[in-house]
This record gives sequence, C-alpha cells and structure tokens, in this order.
Amino acid sequence: MQKQDCFLVGTIFKLYGYKGDVKIYNEDDISFDFNAIDFFLIELNNELVPFFITQARTTKPHNILVKFEDLTSKEEAKKLLKKKVYLQKIHLPKTAEDSLNEKQCIGFSVIDMHLGELGTVSRINTQTAQQLIYVEKEEQEFCFPWHERFVKNIDIAKEEMQVEIPEELLNLN
Repeated sequence: MQKQDCFLVGTIFKLYGYKGDVKIYNEDDISFDFNAIDFFLIELNNELVPFFITQARTTKPHNILVKFEDLTSKEEAKKLLKKKVYLQKIHLPKTAEDSLNEKQCIGFSVIDMHLGELGTVSRINTQTAQQLIYVEKEEQEFCFPWHERFVKNIDIAKEEMQVEIPEELLNLN
C-alpha cells in the first residue's frame, strides 16, 4: 500500500490495559464506520504495514481504542507507541460532491502556474493555526500554507492542485 492511496488518521499515543490494546489520537476527529474497516496501516520503517482489527471504538473526542489481532501483550504494543496510523482513502467519510475534505488531496499532483510540477501532496497538517500542505518530490519535502493566495484551483477528477507559490517561499524549505 502506498501513502498516496491513504490518509493519516493519527498516532498511537497510549497503551490501554495489559493485553496489547492501544489508543490512537485521531487528529481530525473523523468519524469512522469501524464495521467497514478490517485493518489500520501502521508506518514501520517507512512502510505501511497492515494490522488487523479485532475491536475498535471511539472512546472520547480524538481517541480511538483499538484491539489488534496479533497484539496480545503490553510489551508487543509498546513497539507501536508514537507510530503513525493510516487508512485507505476509501474509508474517508463521504462529503457533499461540491465540497472537499483536505485529506482527499493527499497524493494529488502539485502544479505551480509558473514553475510546473512541484511534486505530490504527502500530508496536510491541520494541527497548526494555518493548515500546512506538505509536498514531496524525490525524497525532498517542503510545505506551504493552505491559503487562497497560494492554492488557486483543485481538480478532483485529475487529482491536481494548481498553486502559485513565490520562489522565495520554496527556497525557505
């Protein structure tokens, strides 16, 4: 599974009990239908590894309690602490056709109106005062604010984001 086919759910931030249960911090507090989700993808050594779910439920805002099939002890679960958790984009809740969930833009090509293709959207940080779009190309990454001054158009069908970013801002990264 490739990251561009997925979106970041959050991070495993806490162990729960002694049988290997974990809590995931759900960054954007997205509601999921856990009956439709068979596994979460956990980033280990820069690869997304599927961990199959026995049980999952939201315990309070931003918190998901998960029991994975193969984790049976606190020691095994400790290895997953602070690891990023992803889901396939098909599990994003449906939005109105004319609206766009920013997580849907992960994997979109970023094309500058003057400089051409800059790379693909690798992640979007919504935890800052200004949302930041991270773009990756050939192991290099830069970011810029999600603002109408920079993001000019998003073509969902072509999976493209047209931007106009001053070169000075690109050179800061």
